[in-house]
Amino acid sequence: MKRWWLAAGVAAAALFSLGWFARHPRAHSWREVARKEPRPLPVSEVVIESEGMHPRILRGIHPGGNAWRWAAPSIALALDPPDPNSPAYLELDFNLPAEMSGRFRNVTVTGWVNGVEAGRKVCVPGRQIFAAEAPRAAIDRKTPVEVEFRFDRSYRDAESGQERSAIFVRASLIEYERTVKYREKHLAAVRQAFDAQLEARKQEIAPARRKELLRLFHDLPVWNKLEFLGVPIIKNPLDLWMVQQIIYEQRPDFIVETGTYRGGSALYWAYTLNAMGLTASRVITVDIDELYQDAAKHPLWRRYVEFVRGSSTDSEVVSHIASRVRGKKTLVMLDSDHRMFHVLRELKMYAPMVSPGSYLIVEDTHMDGVPTYPGEGLGPFAAVRRFLAEGGSRDFEPDYSRERLVLTYNPGGWLRRK
Repeated sequence: MKRWWLAAGVAAAALFSLGWFARHPRAHSWREVARKEPRPLPVSEVVIESEGMHPRILRGIHPGGNAWRWAAPSIALALDPPDPNSPAYLELDFNLPAEMSGRFRNVTVTGWVNGVEAGRKVCVPGRQIFAAEAPRAAIDRKTPVEVEFRFDRSYRDAESGQERSAIFVRASLIEYERTVKYREKHLAAVRQAFDAQLEARKQEIAPARRKELLRLFHDLPVWNKLEFLGVPIIKNPLDLWMVQQIIYEQRPDFIVETGTYRGGSALYWAYTLNAMGLTASRVITVDIDELYQDAAKHPLWRRYVEFVRGSSTDSEVVSHIASRVRGKKTLVMLDSDHRMFHVLRELKMYAPMVSPGSYLIVEDTHMDGVPTYPGEGLGPFAAVRRFLAEGGSRDFEPDYSRERLVLTYNPGGWLRRK
């Protein structure tokens, strides 16, 4: 065991020393692209996470001091529908507390979309999920869509005077791939596929042992404290080391990164390019937030990095980046929203930008592969699996040689273009 941690420590130390060997050239004027305000992100889900009231709640959610709310017999929300070319599903996560069993045996909940009934379900006390496909004709009537849930049982609380029916947790109008039903159906298959992948590779380390090491490595209390030249960088140092090897081999004209955060990784790529003398190469990094101010103070950021503000799956953002990298040697790394449906959309949008022989790196496949976040459901590994199954394998194949340091956070996610 000690040898693993020693190796990791040595590699990490060598990794971070790279930036110190790069010389600081004359600073050029920094160009930020896509200066206009990005389009507002659609709101397809409302989750009670704080004491405040979500602006998309129209009626029926009682105020309270906790991160959950009692619901009236009828609750309504304004939600943005998903892609019009895909079916939309109405979903309500709620709780019928056990104490309610003394008042009534069951509750019937009905879901409505712009005044059209989508479905109904009879529920007993306990945590419940209501789900139904939303009628497309009803969705098209009005946007945002008015989503309503009605309960046929309620009681009046003597102390507050509130008419209560259930405890509201979450309401969504989403693609099927984001529903609880889809997650439960596919999660076991995804984890079996991950185990099969480890078995097939027949490494010296047994699959169970490797998963144990990844969990231990992931649970180290250091990941939110790592910095590169004073800028936070939430990356596995061994993966950073492997990426700089790929950059050295590929000598890309562009490195495209989704998920800028504080800018630590984009700054690291800038130092790597500079150390190799690739002064004409650029890093394009995209995020919905601008949190990179400390990174932007570095001269090499101003020389090499172009920031694009917006969602990584916004068609205008993708079109802009595609036009910049067209015909160039391009490496792409996906590290933004880790939910499966988002990563899958990124894979389909950014795969055409990758030049032959280069890489499309899907980060943090360990989350739902090992899994290191078992409660999060389907994520990057599931997205990679589906992308390859739906035609991506014609152009891409996993390069398992990039996992030779073992403790990678991207197992199965190092996709090389053929």
